[in-house]
Amino acid sequence: MRLAVRTTITAIVGLSLLLAAALSAAAVYLADLEWRQSQAIVDDFEVAIEANGLAQDVQKTAAQVMAVLLAEDAAAARDRSIELQRDLRKVAESRTSLLSRVGAAMSASDKARLSLRIDEFIAYQADTAKLCLELSPKAAIIQANDRATVVNRQNMLADVQRLSQDMLVNAAAMRTSWTIGRRVRLAMQQTVPAATVAIGALVAIMLLRRRNATRQKRRYDVAMNNMPLGICMADENGVLTIVNDRLPAFFGIETDLSGQSIRRLAEEIAASAKLVDQDRAAFMTQFGRLFEAPFPTPFVAELGERQFEIRCHQMDDGGRLIVIDDVTAARRASQKIERLAMFDALTGLSNRFHFRDQLAASIEMCGNGKRTFSLLILDLDAFKEVNDSLGHPAGDRLLCQVADRLKATVGEAGLVARFGGDEFGVILAPTVAPSELDGVCHRLIAAISAPYQIDRHSVVIGASIGTASFPRDAATAEAIVKCADIALYRSKSLGRCCFRHFDLSMQVEAMQRRQIECDLRAAIVKNELELFYQPIVDVRDNRVHTFEALLRWRHPTRGLISPDAFIPIAEETGLIVEIGEWVVERACRDATVWPDDIRVAVNFSPVQFRRCDVVALIARTLAAAGLAPDRLEVEVTEAILIRDAEATCVVFDDLRRLGVRLCLDDFGSGYSSLSYLNKFPFDKIKIDRAFVSDMHNPKSLAVITAITQLAERLNLSLVVEGVESEEQLAILTNRGIHHIQGYLFSRPRPFAELLPVAASACAAPTTGKAA
Repeated sequence: MRLAVRTTITAIVGLSLLLAAALSAAAVYLADLEWRQSQAIVDDFEVAIEANGLAQDVQKTAAQVMAVLLAEDAAAARDRSIELQRDLRKVAESRTSLLSRVGAAMSASDKARLSLRIDEFIAYQADTAKLCLELSPKAAIIQANDRATVVNRQNMLADVQRLSQDMLVNAAAMRTSWTIGRRVRLAMQQTVPAATVAIGALVAIMLLRRRNATRQKRRYDVAMNNMPLGICMADENGVLTIVNDRLPAFFGIETDLSGQSIRRLAEEIAASAKLVDQDRAAFMTQFGRLFEAPFPTPFVAELGERQFEIRCHQMDDGGRLIVIDDVTAARRASQKIERLAMFDALTGLSNRFHFRDQLAASIEMCGNGKRTFSLLILDLDAFKEVNDSLGHPAGDRLLCQVADRLKATVGEAGLVARFGGDEFGVILAPTVAPSELDGVCHRLIAAISAPYQIDRHSVVIGASIGTASFPRDAATAEAIVKCADIALYRSKSLGRCCFRHFDLSMQVEAMQRRQIECDLRAAIVKNELELFYQPIVDVRDNRVHTFEALLRWRHPTRGLISPDAFIPIAEETGLIVEIGEWVVERACRDATVWPDDIRVAVNFSPVQFRRCDVVALIARTLAAAGLAPDRLEVEVTEAILIRDAEATCVVFDDLRRLGVRLCLDDFGSGYSSLSYLNKFPFDKIKIDRAFVSDMHNPKSLAVITAITQLAERLNLSLVVEGVESEEQLAILTNRGIHHIQGYLFSRPRPFAELLPVAASACAAPTTGKAA
């Protein structure tokens, strides 16, 4: 009997110990799980903090870009660009830290996508800073307003903010599991017989785990309360169980919100923002809808002067996670950046991107209703002259005044945009019929042509306008802009301060110009270009002292084409640079065949001076041909001088040091200024042929006489172009002019025909007919 009792007691004690050990092991497992869960919760919150910090760094960087664009001067823009580069390095560091801590919370593909978008953002903004530092703030504005830059910034911010929200949801869900596990573990701990040594050891281990868990909870509390976001959690009944310190601080709420309902939270926020009547009702309604939506759709509440983004996430146990973010600064910066992306930073007008969007919208609206509207493209006349003479700041102020006049003239009847430089566009509303276009154009030209006061200077400019109408002239945005551009081209070719409406004949001319451009490109490759030469004669001994090189194009089907038909197109397309190099190389090579006392004169286009190193080209060509520098004359027109006088003067000085002679062509026409003769080191001036053809006009003779006396006083050689008769020659020689060029002596001739003339270095005048 005793044995049986003893055996029974032993079995009971053994089972008790076994049960205690099992319960203790389970408790240890739960303690370990609690510790790991708390660690994960803290990690998730810290990742959320880092993601939110990265979003703030990005927004700060975007604001810094805006500061670059809005800088009051170039120096300030460059200083802010240097700060922008520092901010970008901080974004890169934040990106690296964040992605290293995300772990398995994001898939590899999502990590790669986010990393790529951040890299693109850094690259775009770095380009903005680089362009500002190395080129100009205007170049930076173009880069920052690029549509790809704006879309990248928006997508990347959305990804980072979404990551932050996901981490918060994960942490909240894990905290629910952590709470349940902790309760079970504590209950099991209480059922374990603590008298057993083994159990005591296990309990000691659990206490150690509990201490670690307590430390983790303190970390969790610190992370929660130091987040820049307002966070609270509610159970399935809508009762707030956790509220971090940031949330009541956002709104100045002093009431303890723990244990309160979600509705009470909304009421406290509304009261702190002093919302009344309709505003309060609207806020409460929006706040309530957060908990009905199946997806966490946020809403932005404007509370006083601040804006808050409020999100609600459903938890697996039926509870809610509410996240509130103060987005005031970010929203304002974003609005300013978006405005920069859609509006011109200088004038405040719509820019090219916004203009295109509005044009597409106008076409869609009028296409459905069979209505019509008109498009105008304007280009300022003489703006470049003002910009060059008074400086770019004055030019910018002039553009602002032009913008104000355009807006005032168009009013509510249309949209005004600045495309860049001195080009503007106007989309007239459908209420303005095509028959009213003449009146609109007249008013615009009159408004722009009225005098301006810029830096105590009275400035007068004009405008050329091209118009096109939808759907009469074109049915797509691209086509209608092209039609208006073609009309503008016709307007500018006819002179200043005028307008033209598009018609099909302009389209034909545009196609012909395009065909000439294509044929001209082929002509360069096929060697269809050739040089003719016209002599300049000293009538005192009838000797040729210079041949002017004149370009001709021998087209395979159209025959010999005049330079007037293709040189303007070559200048517009930039082909003149390549053609000009060929001309000077060929002319120098041809001149080596002539006697050493005969020079060759080559005309240079303003485009060549802007787009190539003229000095290097001439030095290289002279050396290759073996021609003495003083046998080459570089002829330029006043158009070269008015664009960038300082830079041109440097080039001219370098040419003079090289030994090349300089000639000012067509003097007396265009924007002739006596200051050119004083400022630039010319050796020769040529009187425009227009004065010779009008020589019977006393005013023309007076101009010729004055230029002759001026050239003599300044010790400049003087040549008169376009002399075709003995009568003209007699009048000129009686006024002391001896260097003559014109059909009276010779038409321009090919090089082969000119050899006998060059060999004799003499040309006798004909009797009334050109040779």
